[in-house]
Amino acid sequence: MHVDIWGPRTGKTACRAIPNIVAAPGAVVVTSNKRDVVDATRGLRAERGRVWVFDPQSQAGEPPSWYWDPLEFVGDSLNRAVKLASRMASVNRSAHTRSDAYFEPAAEDLLANLFLAASVDGRPITDVYRWLTRPDDVTPERILRAGGHILSADAVDGLTTAPDRQRAGVYGVAIQMSSFLTAPNVTEWVTPGSNPQRPRFRYKEFVADATDTIYLLSEETNKMAAPLVMAFTAALAEEAENQGLAGPGGRLPIPMLFVLDEAANVCPWKALPDKYSHFGSRGIVMMTILQSWAQGVAAWGDVGMSKLWGAANVRVYGGGVLDTKFLGDLSAASGIFEPGTTTMSRKSTDFFERNITSGSRSEPVLDVPDLASMPRGRAFVQISGCRPVLVRTVPWWEGPHTVGITASLDAHEPRTK
Repeated sequence: MHVDIWGPRTGKTACRAIPNIVAAPGAVVVTSNKRDVVDATRGLRAERGRVWVFDPQSQAGEPPSWYWDPLEFVGDSLNRAVKLASRMASVNRSAHTRSDAYFEPAAEDLLANLFLAASVDGRPITDVYRWLTRPDDVTPERILRAGGHILSADAVDGLTTAPDRQRAGVYGVAIQMSSFLTAPNVTEWVTPGSNPQRPRFRYKEFVADATDTIYLLSEETNKMAAPLVMAFTAALAEEAENQGLAGPGGRLPIPMLFVLDEAANVCPWKALPDKYSHFGSRGIVMMTILQSWAQGVAAWGDVGMSKLWGAANVRVYGGGVLDTKFLGDLSAASGIFEPGTTTMSRKSTDFFERNITSGSRSEPVLDVPDLASMPRGRAFVQISGCRPVLVRTVPWWEGPHTVGITASLDAHEPRTK
C-alpha cells in the first residue's frame, strides 16, 4: 500500500504513476485530472485487456462509446443505496465543514431511498433528479412499497407530506447534492441515452476478468464529474474487496492496482483511510498520490490523513513541498548521525599553549532545508521495517517499457497542427 506526496512538476506521473500502471499484472483503476497518464499507458494496457476511459468532461477527448449505470451497485440493497448517496453527497464537502444537523442527513436519506426506488424498478439514475423536482410525485413511494421496502416507502411518504418549509429544505439540499445529473455530457456516460446499444460497463466482470484497465477522469473538485468518479472508484474497490474475500486465501488471485492520482481532489473517498490496510490484505494495491500533506488534510481531516499515512507500507516524498511540519517529521524519521568535532583553544597568556578537545554532536541525516530543496530526480522513501532511504527516481523513458509507452504517446497524444 503506497502513499506518495510530490509537489507540482516533480515527476510523479513519469516516475511513479506510468511505470506502475504498465507493469501491473492484473486489472488497473486510474483516477486523474489530466490525459497524460491515459495517453502514455493505454497502448500497453490494451495488449492485456480492454481499455475503458470514463471522460464526462472530455479531458482526453474520449467519446461516450459505453456507459456505466451507478445504480448497478445498489441492486435491491438499501445499505448500498445509502453508501452511494453518502459518497456522492460528500465529494464537495470539506472535511472541516460543519454540515446542517437536519437537512443534509435528511437529504442523504432521501437520495438513498430514491436511488433504491430507481434501481428496483430498472430506471436510469436521471429519474432520481426528476423525482426531486416533483416532490408530489408518489411514484418512488409506490415502487418501494411494491418491492417490499416498506420503511423506505414510509420515509419518502413522510417527507412528501411534511410541512412545506421542511419538505422544501430537504428536497432543496438533495437537488444540490445531485445537480451533476443535470449535465447532458455527464448523464450520457451513466445512462443508455440515445444509443442503448452501447456496451455497458459491468464492474463485477471487470474485477473478475483481472485484465482490463479503466481511467476515471475529472477536473479538480468539479461538481459535475467528481461525484461519479468517486462513486465509480468506491464501487470497484468494494467489489474487489468482496471478490478477494471469497477467493483463495481471502485474496484476489491476481493483485488489482488502484492509482489514485490527485486523489484529494478527484476521489476524496471519506472511508479510504479506514479501509486502506484492509484492502492490502485482499490483494488490492492502492497508490494514493497527493501534492502535499495539507491537501490530504483538506480531504480527510488531520486524523484521517495521519491514518492513511500510517496504514501505508510504502511512503514516498518526491520533493517540491515547503510544509515544515511534514518535512520535520520526515527529518526526524531520517535518523541521527554524530559527526566528529574538534575544538581548539589557546590561553590568552601563552599563545603557543593549545588545548584540543575531540567530541561529536547529533544532527539529523536530512534536515528540513535538505528535504525542502531536494532536487528533481530524488525521492525520500520509507518502507515498513526498513530505515528510510534517499533514492534516485527512474522515469519511464529509462525503464523497460520505453518503446511501448512511446508508441502509445505517438498513437494517442494530441498533436499541434
